[in-house]
Amino acid sequence: MKKIVAFILPAILLASFASAQPINIGIRGGLGIPNIAPGGAGTPVSEGYKSRLAAGAGIFTEMEFSKLFSLRLGVEYSGQGGKKDGMQAMPSSRLISGIAANMPNIDENMAAIIGEMASRMPKYVYADIKNKAAFDYLMIPVMAQFGWDLGANSPWRVYINAGPFVSFLMGGNQISSGIGTLYTSAEANTSLWNSLPTVAQDGIIQNLPELAEKLQNPFEFGTIDITGELRPVNFGFCGNAGLSYRYKRSRFFVEFGGNYGLIKVQKNTDNGANRIGSGSAMIGYAFNLIK
Repeated sequence: MKKIVAFILPAILLASFASAQPINIGIRGGLGIPNIAPGGAGTPVSEGYKSRLAAGAGIFTEMEFSKLFSLRLGVEYSGQGGKKDGMQAMPSSRLISGIAANMPNIDENMAAIIGEMASRMPKYVYADIKNKAAFDYLMIPVMAQFGWDLGANSPWRVYINAGPFVSFLMGGNQISSGIGTLYTSAEANTSLWNSLPTVAQDGIIQNLPELAEKLQNPFEFGTIDITGELRPVNFGFCGNAGLSYRYKRSRFFVEFGGNYGLIKVQKNTDNGANRIGSGSAMIGYAFNLIK
């Protein structure tokens, strides 16, 4: 991924200088409003997400081919994800593994036993908590841009751009907060602990007393690293509409837009089946290298 980033921007700069086309280099940054949308396969984990706020920032080059048309290539950080509050489903295997990871004195053999035990539990458990999915991506968009000056010799200009992007996952976390009991359904009729056979309860109490205590009582939720559960690459489309002001060789701009990924982010549908996207509000600065 680092090789890709290191190659793309110098390549377009060299191509621009070789063709003597006017070229701008710039930076932009601001806020994203990402959300997680169901990806078609209905699972309890996929539903109920709302938008959250996230940062976004990047650098770009823009090659001008005419007063009307230019091509923009960027490399930027994009915060993705969503949030949901209240009674919600979670994969039991992920949750139990996360609990075990925070328990002291858990060796590999014991972790394997916990994993096997989790696989025999209901596929989903429910709890009344606050939950935020936070994904970090390195995004490389390539966009065709069309712009129009607001009058003859006006420094003001409006523009639109759109095109595909490829993004690379840098990390993902499920950030949960609250103290709650695990249930086997959204109706909270039966706790997970009470749903286990007596022999299973006795085995957990004897061999994993700390886990037994957490399952029997309300406990505090925390953050789980879910990077390994997510696909490392995504692809989709993005676009913006903007207003810019030119002063000599500098250009200041504000733009509003968004992006939408076409690939479901989870590797396993047990952990959800969602696509990600984000609205954005950005400000930026560009400088003309070749007039």
